[in-house]
Amino acid sequence: MYLYRDAKTIFHSLHPVTKLFLLFLMIVIPFFARTLLMISMVFLAYIVFVTAASGLPNLKKFWKMLLIFWIFTFAIWIVLPQLRGWPWNLNNAALLATRIDVFVLSGLLFVTITRIEEFTYALTRIGIPYKVAFTLSLGFRLVPLFYQNLQTIVSAQKSRGVDLESGGIFGKAGKYGPIIAVLISYSLRNADLMAMSLEAKGFGYSHERTSYLQPRFTWRDGAVLMSAALLVLVLSL
Repeated sequence: MYLYRDAKTIFHSLHPVTKLFLLFLMIVIPFFARTLLMISMVFLAYIVFVTAASGLPNLKKFWKMLLIFWIFTFAIWIVLPQLRGWPWNLNNAALLATRIDVFVLSGLLFVTITRIEEFTYALTRIGIPYKVAFTLSLGFRLVPLFYQNLQTIVSAQKSRGVDLESGGIFGKAGKYGPIIAVLISYSLRNADLMAMSLEAKGFGYSHERTSYLQPRFTWRDGAVLMSAALLVLVLSL
């Protein structure tokens, strides 16, 4: 479930701080796309970016989620205005739904080209304390770990003959109740082990952290940031 793709692309070669600011700019850009045509062009551009960053396998994993988000958001912005008596139209609903997918693609590109260590390094370089940066980076580590534990538990239950596939939606949800309970117990045990591991390694003992990462800003970083900032400026006019 780790989404980082080890590849030699222009996106991977960027400085970690550049990647962080690029994520911010890519999230800002959709707010200035005020028409369905403009947001569709941004959506297609982000698809190209993710593909160019060797993120096609991640797109294959998440295309269903992108479709579900689009349909759900589209439906909400059709039903909600009618219930509140607000003016609405299909174009506006499609624009907002596409904007949500663009946000997801922004994050998908970021995790495709950024290692966990780079994310932590970038946060510390912009002035965030290491403990806070480490806590934020745990999301990158724990989500794949939860998914892996869930897959292990489900496989173990199926090997014991437990039927988790039959029945309707609510029937399946009821069968996964005990599995979620086991997953929580796994998570608590892993949290305890992680706390002991961090304590054994002297986490927080020194306020001055060192890093084996020594990236340097290059002309590519400046070109990418200037291009993204210029695009934001043009769209805002």
